Amino acid sequence: MSSLEDRLRDALRREDPGPEFTARLLARAAAAPALMPDWWRRLAAPFRPAKIRWAAAGVLACLLVVAGAVEYRQRQARIEGEAAKRQLVLALRVAGTKLHLARAKVVELNGGL
Repeated sequence: MSSLEDRLRDALRREDPGPEFTARLLARAAAAPALMPDWWRRLAAPFRPAKIRWAAAGVLACLLVVAGAVEYRQRQARIEGEAAKRQLVLALRVAGTKLHLARAKVVELNGGL
């Protein structure tokens, strides 16, 4: 096990790459970057960061409008449902009152059964 560890340590030891590596690296960095082909630039244009941010903002705005419209419709339906419930309760009270009066009249006509 010690031999394996020694070989790994030797293989992974840091080494100075030398002055020629540094010179090559600096020369490459100073060289003008290769231009992308025109068709590739046109293909990648919609995915540039600024355009992506604007597109994301547009999508988010659309989603907010849709969510607002759905919430508004649900609220309107709830308000209409509560109004219908109030009308139904009032109608049942009126009907109950009328039935009570009719029963009282029937009892009175039958001689107080």
